[in-house]
Amino acid sequence: MSRIRANQITNVNADGAPDFPHGFTHTGIITSTTIPNPVPNLTVNGNLGLSGTLTSEDVTNEDSIGIVTARTGVKIGPTTGVGATIFTDGSINSSGIITSTNVSVASSVTAVTYYGDGSNLENASQYGVLEHIAGQCDGSTRACSFGTFTFPNVTAVDVKNSSSYSIIAGSQVSYKPPAGAIGVEYMFHFSLGWNGDAHAIQHFRFYIDNSEITDARFTQANRYFENIVTFRWYSRIGGSGNDYSIGRFENWNSTKSFDLRCREYGGGNDVERIYGVQYWDGGSAGTGIFRQPQMEIIAYGNPAV
Repeated sequence: MSRIRANQITNVNADGAPDFPHGFTHTGIITSTTIPNPVPNLTVNGNLGLSGTLTSEDVTNEDSIGIVTARTGVKIGPTTGVGATIFTDGSINSSGIITSTNVSVASSVTAVTYYGDGSNLENASQYGVLEHIAGQCDGSTRACSFGTFTFPNVTAVDVKNSSSYSIIAGSQVSYKPPAGAIGVEYMFHFSLGWNGDAHAIQHFRFYIDNSEITDARFTQANRYFENIVTFRWYSRIGGSGNDYSIGRFENWNSTKSFDLRCREYGGGNDVERIYGVQYWDGGSAGTGIFRQPQMEIIAYGNPAV
């Protein structure tokens, strides 16, 4: 074995570094101010310590079994369109979709839109519309939570000129809400027209299962009354016992019937012409003009129940 002891080794012309075409083996410490670029391959079997900055222009894979510390954050994606940025304060900004099996958040999550049924969310309100049935009162049917919902069939003007209350034809319907319902809203859209009495006054009552909801009473009145009326009433489900003054029910496990009833104020004051008009196209229409009513039933509640 031979040994070279020298303070400096240069190339043959003493103006550059020497070449080692067959490699270079070293078992001690190499101290270098500059490593020339390019370096085809650099293999380090032990530890590599750097007191400066390691800059990687193009890294396909980087495998680390320890902690990677990025002092100014990490950017993911091409430099012209960064897809995600991990900031030094721990926050992450992503422009795409994050797919994760489990996410643990210590504080809060803010999002414009949430996807999924939300059935496993804790302490989060899931109440909304469980069922919404709407349509013309033409005798048609709809599939619904309790089977089949049938609309009333209204084909003609209903004249009400009595001082006793009677059911408005077409306002009657039966309904049972789906499981988890906390309330049901009944809506009835219909037209009213006076029928000879210039000062028309008509009183209305709302009934559920033939019991009047007394707080739902209302009156329609005007000189030469002509209008489209929307009656709506929300009935709450829950609590102890039934309260027919407001239409609250302890439970609603079977079908209940709805209907509107009306009467004239007096012999010379009635709206009278339901689903029709008095005047039309410059003349008196009598009972010939018919407007078919519409109905809506909405059940509100918790779909997770």
